[in-house]
Amino acid sequence: MRRALLCFLVASCGNDAGPTGPITAHATHYDLTLDLDTRVAHSKVSLVADVGGDCMTLPFRADSLTSVAFDGKPGDGTQNADNTLTICGANDTGVAKDKTFTLESDHTLPLKTLETSQVGFSISNDADGNKLSYMISWVNGCDQFGPCDNRPDQFATYTFDVTHGADTIVRCPGTVTDKSATETVCDFTFGGGPTYSTFGLIGYTAGPAGGWTQTDKGTWSGVHVTVYDRPTTNITAAIDPAYHSGFLDFMQANFGPWPYGSELRVLTAPTYWDGFEHPGNIVLDDHLAKEISYTHPVQHTLDHEMTHMWAGDQTTLAATYDFVWKESMAEYLSYVYEDMTDPTVSLQTTNVWKADSRVAKYWPVPLDQPALFDYYTDVYGPGPMVLFHQLEVLSSRDAVLAALHEVLGTPHALSVDELVAALSRHTQLDLTDYVNAWIKGSGAPGWPLVHTAFTPGASVGAMGSLAVAITNPTTPPRGCAFHVALGDGGTNSVEVAVDTFHNGQTQAIPVAQPAFTVSTITLDPHHECLVYPSTANVSDGHRARGWRSQH
Repeated sequence: MRRALLCFLVASCGNDAGPTGPITAHATHYDLTLDLDTRVAHSKVSLVADVGGDCMTLPFRADSLTSVAFDGKPGDGTQNADNTLTICGANDTGVAKDKTFTLESDHTLPLKTLETSQVGFSISNDADGNKLSYMISWVNGCDQFGPCDNRPDQFATYTFDVTHGADTIVRCPGTVTDKSATETVCDFTFGGGPTYSTFGLIGYTAGPAGGWTQTDKGTWSGVHVTVYDRPTTNITAAIDPAYHSGFLDFMQANFGPWPYGSELRVLTAPTYWDGFEHPGNIVLDDHLAKEISYTHPVQHTLDHEMTHMWAGDQTTLAATYDFVWKESMAEYLSYVYEDMTDPTVSLQTTNVWKADSRVAKYWPVPLDQPALFDYYTDVYGPGPMVLFHQLEVLSSRDAVLAALHEVLGTPHALSVDELVAALSRHTQLDLTDYVNAWIKGSGAPGWPLVHTAFTPGASVGAMGSLAVAITNPTTPPRGCAFHVALGDGGTNSVEVAVDTFHNGQTQAIPVAQPAFTVSTITLDPHHECLVYPSTANVSDGHRARGWRSQH
């Protein structure tokens, strides 16, 4: 054990048999053999050396390390205080640059999770007495299950070989083979498998009332869909194959083929998040049909998670604090299809975004870099608004979709800055100040508060004036475009277009006196911008709602 530590720190072990010192490498494949009941695991990582040597260090937070191997031979292993594992070759075995080599370890998956979430390995029971065993990685989390390069921009392929009870169904990303009643193998060979989402498997053990029922939901735009569910959730009934097939038509027309073969498995379970996007395996919370925020919560969330197959999985995060773009893109593209099919549904979705944004404690890209688990919920409302919806109002939806077409469709890592550059090119808007006003900052964002006042004309058709002023102006200004509705308290109203992006934070807009007395002023009735009323006599049309836990 001492030799491994010295090798890692001073790069002085070995002899002329090969390169010595710390290796720099990238992982290309993970093999994980796991006994689901005991959590005893064997991990084998295949890597390519970028810098040769004879000791490799990877993040590692598993328990009970019993043995390691370096390139197929017993090696020396040291668990370091910084939650890493250093494995060195025995007998002066080194690895040259560009050579593929392997690291192996025998250990136990810890039965613990990230705070109150299910990130890690957890066991729980649903309302019908079925047992859920859930392994889930999330961003920077794959090292809980073995030596793993947990950087969010890394792709690999994967094989999961899971031993389990005969009453248990196991599903994980890739091609699933039930080798026997007690062994399931998932082989993931597709391009675009990030560790944050592909390291995920779910085991469902039937209780006395019976476990999952498998329902064939047909083929949606070339993708065969099977739902694993229980009748008591009402989720299967809420899934409309025609609607989702249309959504996948829209996605594939804009962003290329379904990234993960020709199959999708939708699995329901008692989960912390409303949904999670394991490639080709979407997990939905079994209480989702009872959610009240969206008009159709199951429909919206399933589309959100399917969008992640392109936006988040096939194209992944460049770094941790790029998290906002993948969740915002999944929300936005689900909204776009809602708007194409039923604008009343999409209006409620933007209502949810604005309500969530109002209580955000962090900016979409927080420069103060709080822990991801502390800030991630604050991206779901403001993220789709400031990255996409506000920009389509200022330019066009076609321009925004063209920018997304540019950045999606191939396996690669994407940063917020790269996304903004594409949006700027296609909308032809200079977004330099926009980024500093809406996207990046420290502390609570404090969105624009707007005071409005209407001065009527002397007679019908005579010019009056709508005064609009941002009462908490910023530098640079938070500009956007929205409408103000002038109404009579009943069915009559006229709308006035406001553009604070081009025309400033204080404006007096000429308005012809309508054929009714204006008694109500509604700010942003179409939820086009993160603007909120600064006085109590102005209605913004929003309702309070609870915290939402959708991934």
